[in-house]
Amino acid sequence: MTQNIDNMENKDFSNAWETPREEVSSKGFATTLYKDWDKYGTQLHDVFYNGSATGKRHIVYKDQFVNTCSKQYVLLPNEEVVEVVEKIMKEHPEYGLIPDKSVSVGNWNTQNGNMISSKKTSKFPEGTTMFTKYVLNDEFDPAGDGRKIKLGVSIGNSIDLTRGFSIMPYHYRGYCTNSMFHVATQQVLGDGNAILEGKVDEYNDISMIARSNVGEGENYLQRVGSHGRKIMKNIRHTKMLTEAFINEQIMRTVDSLEVLKARYKEMNDVKMTQFHAQRIADTMPITALKAFDFMDVKEKMGADGKNFFQAELTKEDTSQWEGFNQLTDYLSHGSLGFNSTMNHYRDVDRIFAK
Repeated sequence: MTQNIDNMENKDFSNAWETPREEVSSKGFATTLYKDWDKYGTQLHDVFYNGSATGKRHIVYKDQFVNTCSKQYVLLPNEEVVEVVEKIMKEHPEYGLIPDKSVSVGNWNTQNGNMISSKKTSKFPEGTTMFTKYVLNDEFDPAGDGRKIKLGVSIGNSIDLTRGFSIMPYHYRGYCTNSMFHVATQQVLGDGNAILEGKVDEYNDISMIARSNVGEGENYLQRVGSHGRKIMKNIRHTKMLTEAFINEQIMRTVDSLEVLKARYKEMNDVKMTQFHAQRIADTMPITALKAFDFMDVKEKMGADGKNFFQAELTKEDTSQWEGFNQLTDYLSHGSLGFNSTMNHYRDVDRIFAK
């Protein structure tokens, strides 16, 4: 016992007993520290009202309030996610994944090497949402025109409750510095023939042709996506996120990249349709519509008195691959917000899915 006391400086011993707990006011709101990830500048604080616990916690990042969560929410700092993921990738060189530090030229994120993060907004401080990028070291030319891409994997996470943990296919096109994050891949592939949104009849001839434009290889992607959706859709942060779980999802995503290559080649061989044009008009930002040279859009009034945008495909020889790249070019180089950009990447997934 004496030895234990001697091992602790008298000053440290005294300081430890100065604040064994925090005082909670009996009036109004008060918080006490629940957990501190000092290494990452991230904290969780329990919230009290009139001296009683509310069952809520405050998330704080770099001394700035982020959001309020329930006591059941298991916070996973973005930096901790990156450490775990990159530990797995280093331990499995057979995956062939390396950090992709290609420059993101859009105005919707901040970048540090292979990580892109959200900018400060009126709601959240900077860096509360992030994606990291990893690519295979070989290049792929879907159109055979010399404009090659690198495929890989992106890992997403947030501490502001806007996004759950995610692993998705990703590619970078160096020719025009475009990136594509397949945000909706698992959800779309899991849904199969999802209900189509917008003002397009999903059973007319053009729509049915568009829906059949994907190849047999997508059946495999549907099985992968169905599995992933069951265990990943709407996952925020739970104790399920173990290294083994993350490793399994990385393997599945890498495994799906070969089929994605076939999908891209097929998109180069089939044309855009009126279906695609209208889906773009229905889902992409109004400011984007003039950027696409294969379609024209006119604002009209519907029978219900509400305005809508009617699209017309003006260049019928445009391949789906070219249309797809025009959309990703707008998003990659755009100035939408971080989450808005990612949500529209999801829209692009859905436009070109079954």
